[in-house]
This record gives sequence, C-alpha cells and structure tokens, in this order.
Amino acid sequence: FYLDPTGASHGDMGQIASNDIVILISNSGQSQELKNIIQYVSRNKNITLIGVTSKKNSDLHKYSEYVFLMPKIKEAGAENIVPTSSTSSQLALGDAIAIACMKYRNFTKFDFKKFHPSGSLSLRLKTVGDIMTTGYKIPFVKENTEMKKAIKIINLKKLGLLIVKNRRNETSGIITDGDLKRIAHKYNNFENIIIKKVMKKNPVSVDEDTLAASALSIMNSKKITSLCVHKNKKIKKTIGIIHMHDILKSNIN
Repeated sequence: FYLDPTGASHGDMGQIASNDIVILISNSGQSQELKNIIQYVSRNKNITLIGVTSKKNSDLHKYSEYVFLMPKIKEAGAENIVPTSSTSSQLALGDAIAIACMKYRNFTKFDFKKFHPSGSLSLRLKTVGDIMTTGYKIPFVKENTEMKKAIKIINLKKLGLLIVKNRRNETSGIITDGDLKRIAHKYNNFENIIIKKVMKKNPVSVDEDTLAASALSIMNSKKITSLCVHKNKKIKKTIGIIHMHDILKSNIN
C-alpha cells in the first residue's frame, strides 16, 4: 500500500509494522521527508528497507538492505530541474518488478480476472465456464429417442438444440433447430425416426477454461451457433452448453 512520506511524519508511520517490506523511491535519496522513515525502519531489525535512488552516497542508499541504483538521467525540462525523465525511469522499474513478481508467483490471466472483475480487460478474460448453460437446463436425449419426443424436449429447453448420449452416457451427437427443419422436409412421417439415424456425430466441444472470445471465434469459423463444453480433456462428457447469444450478451467480442 502507498504511504505518503509527509503524512508518515505526522502519525501515519504506525502503518509500518514488524516484518513489513518498505520500498522508498527517491531520485536524490536525500529528501527530507524520507529521513524520518529511514530512521524508523533502521531501528526495527524486522523491517526490510529497499531503496530506489540514483545517488550512491545518499542516506537511502546507505541504510537500505537492498538497493536499485538507477542511472543518472538528464531531465526533459529546462535547466534539468523538473522531474520528468527520472520519474519515467522509476515507473519503468516498477513495471519490471511487478511483472517479475507475477512470473515468480505464477500469476495468470485467471488470477487477474478474479481480482479485477470489472472493466473491459475482465470481460475479455471470461471463460466458457463463466457463462455456459449447465445442469438440468441442458437438453440431453438418448440415441434411441424418437423424433416426436425430441421435438417436445427441444421446445421445452428452448436452446435450439439437443445433445445426444449413447449407452455409455457419452456425448455422441447433436441436433439443432435447423437440422429438424431439414429432416422434416426430407422424410415422411419423420416423427417416428430415431435420433441416432439423423443426428450430427461428434459435436464440437471446448474445455470450460476456454476464453469465451476464443469460443466465439470457433463458432464463427465453423459457422455454428453452439458448442458443447467438457472438463479435463473428457470430450465425450458434456457438462455445459455455450451459445453464441450467451457470449454476445456478455459484451464479449
């Protein structure tokens, strides 16, 4: 957390507790408002001080347990007075440390999503598992189901498709609204036809950790509107359905 150096000298020093790590950033390393913090930290052996400065003979450099010695840089402003280039270099160092810590702690995009649920970045990191249809809402049918019963199920579930299972309870096929229309046009008395005879075999399935944006890309490339969802490479075990409308409703593109 951020500690204001001026406020620290007026009571906020109490925020620094034993076993803390204190990072002090100062181009000169001699700023008056930092001296009280340096003294306070130096008296407590259980507090680690890390200094970021460009002056090797400064107090910050002298009393820091670890030091990032920055190169001396000419400021962009007139007379080399206004902090510009030096603050930019300190910011770059901070970014480098942050990324190094992320890699060391194996901080992934999914961790980022967990701690940053709002904003466009989080939307792009939503997975199929976050928005898929699950449980009893999935329109499962058996391979030997007759078409007349299948029509009732597809109307009841209102997802525009049926997921077909075989005797081993594995996903073996799929039928969509569009398929039903083509089947009705092709066969006489199609209501008595067994699902297995007309279903599309081996429907496309994605892992639940697949990014929703990637799932949308797959749908577009294959010109389909839904995908089966599986877990842990068990492609034949459907645990959810992701529809193009689900992704678009989430403002993911």
